[in-house]
Amino acid sequence: MSNALAENKLILLYTLKGVKLKLSKEQFSDLILETIYINYFKLQEYISELMESQLIEITDTEARDYISITEKGITVLELFQHIITDRKKQAIDEYLKNNIQNLIKETTVSSFIQEGHHGSYVVTLKAFENQDEIISIDLNLPTKKSAENAAENWKKNSQKIYANIFKNLVDQE
Repeated sequence: MSNALAENKLILLYTLKGVKLKLSKEQFSDLILETIYINYFKLQEYISELMESQLIEITDTEARDYISITEKGITVLELFQHIITDRKKQAIDEYLKNNIQNLIKETTVSSFIQEGHHGSYVVTLKAFENQDEIISIDLNLPTKKSAENAAENWKKNSQKIYANIFKNLVDQE
């Protein structure tokens, strides 16, 4: 294994350990592609190889595939972390520091749009707390645009929407 190949795989492990969240595979790929110069196809190859080596795992859920480092991955990283250049570590650390709130928000809410019956669209909106689903809403909407708007508003305002639903359904007046 070349030094560059080893370093790139270690960078993936370093990032997963540093983020301390279960990111979706898409979020993780975006994070790596924005901070380190790795080709998308090489990145997917590295992810597959790390999974085969049981250094990372992907947890399949209904809406997303979450990627995380395993105990074996942490051990390998601790043994070989010195191979990663300081510049690359700093780029990852800086990205995580500047984007952690967005990453947390993205991992705690999700939305999924699919075609419904008779030309309608169904948007599924979910919120999670400690990776437990606390709410799931399916809305049948007349247009794709209205479904996209619902998904976007859910991402922006899920806490307010959840609090309002909770208050109206559970609180006694």
